[in-house]
Amino acid sequence: MGKDKAWLQLAGRPMIEHVIAALQPVTTSVAIIANDPEYARLGFPVFADSQMGIGPLEAIRTTLRNSNSPRTLLVGCDLPFVSPELFKFLLSICGDYDAVVPISADQELEPLCAIYCTRALVVVDELIASGERKVSSLFDRVPTRLVRFGELQHLAGSEIFFENVNTPEDYARAIATINRNLRTWEDPT
Repeated sequence: MGKDKAWLQLAGRPMIEHVIAALQPVTTSVAIIANDPEYARLGFPVFADSQMGIGPLEAIRTTLRNSNSPRTLLVGCDLPFVSPELFKFLLSICGDYDAVVPISADQELEPLCAIYCTRALVVVDELIASGERKVSSLFDRVPTRLVRFGELQHLAGSEIFFENVNTPEDYARAIATINRNLRTWEDPT
């Protein structure tokens, strides 16, 4: 992207604020995993990765190490179309799972929009120590509930929940989606 995508503007506010707004109704606290102290301006605790270059497994480790709760909802800042309804649905899934991971409409795992139990931290540490970088390896080693897209497609906005903003083209699509939805909300005819 060439710049920190969390600060890209969508509908007059940074993309990360869209994610925070979706989280706040369903959680007791919000924290940010970032390696830049600039994120403190959002008013939430900021935790840096302990190791750089690990990828999503490190984000999961940092999240679980700093969690005050046995279950933690981890969401990437590049998913601006997530909703409280999505998170309520994921949190409502019962069972003794260490991970609850949705699958997008195009059959991709969404490990950075998932619930993790802190007891999975031991396995995450083991995977990283062994040189493993694939998040799917975690799901092979801990009780995991994969949530098929068909299970959550009844939720309003489900078709855009997992639209990542990683490239300038993705950003242009996100702006078009926001603009299209704003017009729909303002004039439903």
